[in-house]
Amino acid sequence: MKMNYLQKSRPKRGRRKLALFLLGVFFFGFTVFYFLSGLIISAAIPFWNAENQLVKTLSDWKEIWRGRLALVSENIQLKEKISSLELELSARPAAIDGNDTLLSLLGRKAEDGGIAATVLVRPPQTPYDIIIIDAGRDDGVLADSQVFLPEGPVLGTISEIFPSSAKVKLFSSAGEKTAAILERSGLSTILEGEGGGNFRAVVPRETPAEKGDRILSADIFSRLLAVVEDIKIEPTDSFKEIFARSPRNLFNIRFVVVRP
Repeated sequence: MKMNYLQKSRPKRGRRKLALFLLGVFFFGFTVFYFLSGLIISAAIPFWNAENQLVKTLSDWKEIWRGRLALVSENIQLKEKISSLELELSARPAAIDGNDTLLSLLGRKAEDGGIAATVLVRPPQTPYDIIIIDAGRDDGVLADSQVFLPEGPVLGTISEIFPSSAKVKLFSSAGEKTAAILERSGLSTILEGEGGGNFRAVVPRETPAEKGDRILSADIFSRLLAVVEDIKIEPTDSFKEIFARSPRNLFNIRFVVVRP
C-alpha cells in the first residue's frame, strides 16, 4: 500500500513543479519587460522617427507629383484654348463690317448654328484625309453639306451619309481641287489637296505671297481654307508653287460643325 501511494503522488509533484517553473518564467519575463521597456522604447524612437519621416517624405513627393501632373494638364488645356482662340481670330474675315454690308445688299446673311458632331475616326486611321463623324441622316445631315471647325475654318464636305454617322471628305484629300483666293493679292487660284492636311497651288511668279498668308474660300463668305507654309520658285520658271497646310492638325480634330 505504501508503494502505491508513492507512485500516485509523483505525477502531482511533477505538475506542481511545472506550474511553478512556468510561473517563474512569467514573473521573470514581466520583470525584464517592465524594467527594460523604457530602454527598448528609447532605442526604438530613432527608428520610429525615421519611419515617420520617410512616410512623410513619400507623401510630400506624392502630393508634389500630383501637383505637377495637374499643372501639366492645365498647361495643355490652356495651350489648346489659346490655339483655338488664335485660330478663331485668324478665321475671321479681314473686313467683317464690309462683308456684312455686302451680304445684306445681296439678300444673304452670315451662317449661324449648324449641327455639332464629334469626330469618331480621323487620319491616320482613315486614308485619303477622310473623317467619320457621329451625326448622320437622323440628325438632319444632308449630302454635300460643308463641314467646319468650331472656330470657323472650312474643312470639307459630306460625301456619304448613314443613319447616325457620316463620312467627310476633306479639301486636303489627295487630288481634291478647291477654288480659293490668296488673301494678300486677291488672286483666284485652285488649291489642290496633297493629303495629310497639305495643299499645293501654282500661281504666276510675280504674285505676292509669304509664309503665314491666309488662303480663303472663293465664295462670298471668304472662309479660311489653309495657311501658306512654303513657297518654291526656280530662277527660270514663270510660275511658282505655294505649299499650304490646314489651319488645324487633322490628327487632333475632335469636333466639327455641319452646315448646308
